[in-house]
Formats: sequence, structure tokens, C-alpha cells
Amino acid sequence: MSQTPYRRNIRRRLTAIQARLDAGAGDRWIPYAIGSVLAAVMAVVSVRRMNAFTIGDDLAGYTQAVYLISEGLTPRASILGEGVHLLEVRWSFLLYVLAIPARFAPVAETLLIAQAVALGVAVLPLWRLAREVARLRVGAATAICLGYALHPATQAIGTLDFHPEALALPAMLAMVYFGTTKRWVSYWVAVGLVLLAQADLGFVIGVFALLILNHAARSTGLWTLGIGMVWALGLLLVAQPLTGETGVIGGNYGPYGDSFGDALLEILSSPLGFLGDLVARDNVTLLLGLLTPVLFLPLLSLRHLLPAIPAAVLLLLTQTGDGSDGIAPILAFVMVSTVFALSRLGTLGVDRVFVDTRLLSALIAAALLLFVTRSPLSPYESPWELNELSPEDIALTEAALRLDPEVPVRASANVLPLLAERRFAYPMADETPTVAAAVFRSRAVLIDQRTLDQPLTGDQLTTFTEQMSGLGFNRVNEGDGDTILLYFRP
Repeated sequence: MSQTPYRRNIRRRLTAIQARLDAGAGDRWIPYAIGSVLAAVMAVVSVRRMNAFTIGDDLAGYTQAVYLISEGLTPRASILGEGVHLLEVRWSFLLYVLAIPARFAPVAETLLIAQAVALGVAVLPLWRLAREVARLRVGAATAICLGYALHPATQAIGTLDFHPEALALPAMLAMVYFGTTKRWVSYWVAVGLVLLAQADLGFVIGVFALLILNHAARSTGLWTLGIGMVWALGLLLVAQPLTGETGVIGGNYGPYGDSFGDALLEILSSPLGFLGDLVARDNVTLLLGLLTPVLFLPLLSLRHLLPAIPAAVLLLLTQTGDGSDGIAPILAFVMVSTVFALSRLGTLGVDRVFVDTRLLSALIAAALLLFVTRSPLSPYESPWELNELSPEDIALTEAALRLDPEVPVRASANVLPLLAERRFAYPMADETPTVAAAVFRSRAVLIDQRTLDQPLTGDQLTTFTEQMSGLGFNRVNEGDGDTILLYFRP
């Protein structure tokens, strides 16, 4: 059946628009538009989550550490633990760079905005990889970038907490792009940035070197493999035991030990038990959540998914935090393998690969569906309500602002990001507080009873306040009800 004149006219117009976009117009604005919107949304939402006291616990520790660096002090943040140096936690040297703008702006907001910008900038190398290496048309490249922006993992990384490894995400994608296009100076810069973001990303780089070896760049691949493995193993097996017993991700390696060396010995002594833990239900569900929004396309290009294996193993070992820790490197190579999978499924034209629009539509539809149902920014989560603070949130903010930065404070974890710009701040346990634990090393105690496993009853609160008063800690916010408790010792 022949098309009507109206439909033929629409088709010609769409073809002309796509031709102009493929000729270069799309490359000049589409990735920048997607990246800018993504960065802006992530920055606004993450800062609002912090102000609404719904951000993760890691932000406070990194905020205090970066604040100490900006003040020229040793970054042994009391929030991270007793005598714990920042580099013991993740060996993230890039945080020293963030201490420069932190001298002139609030530290917590600086970290969250830097993370959001990194997520937005990652769109640019992903676009170049799709357009210049995989030779995809504008429609396919746009679908991939939208899939990345809408991916629940991207949303979780950018809004639930601060993740140092997220700062390496654009560098990892740039490393793949520059490596496949053999632009070696830019490639080594990207490799250096990845290594400075987190020590165990050296394993990711080492596995990626195997791809370089297969692209007639044997010497570069060998150097990449050596540098990545030496950096990771040197810091984790040599430097870490010399500086402390803190694990690299999440503070420990669960039942496998407190350091990477302990975990490695435990795995080698019981490999079958380790494999059983890797295929546990929660771990499989987590990996499925990373692959589902891109229609499992990465499984069609397993070679490009290989670098994610070390990061996935470390992530599955620790399983800590809010579920967004450690997934940035996995997400990076999920998107890389998606690019090459679409290139394989498409049909090569004169100079571009044509991908069936039905497949691209399905990819965008899946990303939208998972965004709506699983993303922290889903309409079902009512993210617009982050601006609407409850009376308790307002009272908690006012109580935090009353405390002088020089005062050592012990506080509930949800308010610590607002109190972290000081030398001494300590987290309050989630259990029912005891006077001895509350006053230890502090002159001020700020408790949000909503975070406690069992809030204090009326009689318990009266007894607690009397005992605090006996130690010189007077409650200074009597008019704010019994949910927010602020005690201060002059």
C-alpha cells in the first residue's frame, strides 16, 4: 500500500533532520545537552537530599576528611573511625584535588556537585565511543546516552551518597575511547586519573589491558597491565597494612577479613565457599539490575564487559552501604559493551552502522520503565517533596546551626554532613543511646530520635536528660519537642 502524501512528507522531513544530525550537528549539542541536564539534576537532588537528611552516611566522613585537607591538617577524620586516614579507606588521591575548591565553598556541597559533574561529563566519551569507534548513527548514540542517564544505577550513584569511584567514571570511558582510537597521550592521562580515584580500579585497568593487547598495541597493553596491577596490589597489600587495617571498600571485606590481604588468603583457602557467596541471590539480583535497563545487550559483547569483573567481585564481597557503592566501574563497562553490542547487531552502511529503530525504541522503553520503577528519582518516590521539610527537619537544621565549628560533637548520622566541617565529630549509634556513649569525647550531643532503632520513651527521656545534666550537659532546645534532642556542655 502506497503512503499518503502527508506521511511521505513527514518521512522526508525526518530523513532530512537525521541527515543533518548525522552530518555533525548532533555531535555539537546532543551529548552536551544530555550531560548538562544529568549533571544539573544530580547536583540539585543530591544537595536537597542532604538538606532533607536522607543522604547516605559516607558523605559525612569524606566531607570531614576533605575539610581537614583544605585546612592543611592530616585527614584522619573522626567520623571514619579512630585514627583512620582518608587514604586507608579508598586511596582516593583525587579528593586532595577537591580540597582546593572546598576552601572557598561548603565541602559537602562541593563533593556532591563534583560527583554530579563527573556523571554528566561521562556522557561525552560515551558519545564519542558510539559515534567514532562503533560508527553508530545519531539515533543509536542518543539512545545509549539516554539509557545511561536514565539507568537506576546512574541515579543511585548521583543521589544516594558520595562515591569517590564515581569521579573515575568519565576517565574510564575516556580510557576506552582513547585506547581504541590509539590516542596514547590522552589515554595515559585517563589511566592516571582512574588510578588516582581508587586503588582497586587498578585491577579494572589490568583486565582492560587484555583488550589493548588484542588491538595490535602489545607494548601499551603490557604497560597498562603492569601499572594497574602493581598500583592496586602495591597499595592494597603493602601500603595498607602499614597504615591501618581498614578495607578499601565499605571499611571491610565482610566475613573475608579487614584487609585485602586477609580476604585474598581466605578466598584461596576456600574457593568453593567464595564461589557460593558470589552466586548468592542478592548478588545475582544486583547484577541483573545493572543489565536489565540495557536489555542484557552487554552479554552480546562479553569481551568489553570483562574489565567489570574485578569491580564486580570486590562489590559482591563487601555488599555495604546503600546499594550504590562500588557500582560505578561496573556501570561504565556495561555501557561500553552496550555500544559494541549495538554495533554488532546493526548493518554497516557507507560509513555508519544502522540499528533497527525498534531495537532502539525497546532500549529507551526499558530504560524509562526501570527509571520509573527502580530509580531514586522515580515519580513514585516523590522527589519533588525533598524541598518540603518537616517541622522535625527544620528543628534539626536549626539545632545543627547553633553549634560552633570548634565544638566537638556527637550526632545522629543523618545530620553529620552539616556538622562535618570541624576537627572532631562522631557518629551516634542507631541503638538506644546511653549517656556514657553520648558524652564520650564531645561537648555537644545532637540526637534525631527518628534514626534510633527504639526511640526513647517519656520516662527514658527524662532519665536520660537528668543523667546528662549531672555530667554538665544541659538540653538547650526544650521547645522543639522530644524528637530532636540537643545537649551542650559549656
